Amino acid sequence: MTLHLNASESVSQKILSFLESLTKQGESVEIIDDSIYKFEKDGITRGLEQVKNGEVYSSDEILDELNK
Repeated sequence: MTLHLNASESVSQKILSFLESLTKQGESVEIIDDSIYKFEKDGITRGLEQVKNGEVYSSDEILDELNK
């Protein structure tokens, strides 16, 4: 499940504290703030645009270029 949260600072801190307690209990929780979300979304959008434009290279092509 993904949850996007818009809350006051005090509520956010309480929620983050609770989530941290869950991770200490071994639960899986990933926290992505707005900056990371926007960065990842931009990367995905850029990657899809590269695929659309045929700007995709095989790993062999990339390794050959790096070994030059």
